[in-house]
Amino acid sequence: MRLRKVVNRVYEGTTYYRWVLSLPPKNVRELGWVDGQELQTVVRGGTLWVEPSFSARTTRRSRRAGTLESEIQEKSVARR
Repeated sequence: MRLRKVVNRVYEGTTYYRWVLSLPPKNVRELGWVDGQELQTVVRGGTLWVEPSFSARTTRRSRRAGTLESEIQEKSVARR
């Protein structure tokens, strides 16, 4: 897995960047994700959580909206 910084655009002398996270094909297949799928992220305590957007869910896992946030909270409480 690799994190890369790439040029997004140059406008009026200012360069704008974006970050690209490359995932191994095996992980993408295991998750059931597809090319172009919308993803959402949550940052908690230095950890990045990524899952499909609830409006565009195409994975074999079926979670209700809002469960990523509650799952993260439960795990952080359990660690204390």
